[in-house]
Amino acid sequence: MSLREGFDDQGTYYQINEVNGSTPILFVHGVGLDHSIWEPQVKFFKDQTTITYDLIGHGLSTCVLDELGFEDFSFQIEKLLQILKIQKVIIIGFSLGGLVASHFSSTRKNRVLKTVLFGTIFNRNKEQQKKAAERYINIEKNYLNAAQQLDRWFNKSYLSSHPEVADKISNILNNNNHEDFLKSYKLFAHFQDKLIDFSQIQVKTLICTANGDIGSTSKMSYELGKVIPNSEVTIFDQGRHCVGIEFSEDVNKVFKNFIKSA
Repeated sequence: MSLREGFDDQGTYYQINEVNGSTPILFVHGVGLDHSIWEPQVKFFKDQTTITYDLIGHGLSTCVLDELGFEDFSFQIEKLLQILKIQKVIIIGFSLGGLVASHFSSTRKNRVLKTVLFGTIFNRNKEQQKKAAERYINIEKNYLNAAQQLDRWFNKSYLSSHPEVADKISNILNNNNHEDFLKSYKLFAHFQDKLIDFSQIQVKTLICTANGDIGSTSKMSYELGKVIPNSEVTIFDQGRHCVGIEFSEDVNKVFKNFIKSA
């Protein structure tokens, strides 16, 4: 395994762990975060090529656009794979990254082998739409409150026993460029299902979330599973939105079994 990092010609920061002869896995992080949240998965899949990167306007990736849409994020992936000379990937997307992975899988069918939609919103009801819109307005005026996000994303007992994780996620959130963050969060907070044709995802797809995820609920996952033709749903009994960090062993096993399945 050899680690390589750099920027593509679009200003996207990436890290790739290359393992010759293996199928590449591309990880797409959520809004306000960066490539480093996938550290537990990259370590677990050390015998397979893994690619992590920063979404437009996140981490070290630049943003020159006044507004962002899903086509912009899919184009970002397309250009990154072109630079890396990779034709097809297994794509795993978390939260906003799940929506990005859905758009890429539905519009670049020849570039995707399998898809994992992890903590992905779908069919928000009116109350959920209202709360998401209110969070956007609050963040627009008062900036992002990292502590509030952590409380929604992790169990308090985990944060108490893992202060280094709390510090890491807080630092990532607090270091966001406010204007660039809002461009992505606006897209996420005001998301409507019609923006992505989920039924056009043709590859085998795993849809998963945690029982304690109040934003990306198990009901959403089951409903999304009815729309995507060749899909299966897994609900984790423990954890909240960031179950992939808090209960990474459980999540990684599910990912591995899905990737290895026919």
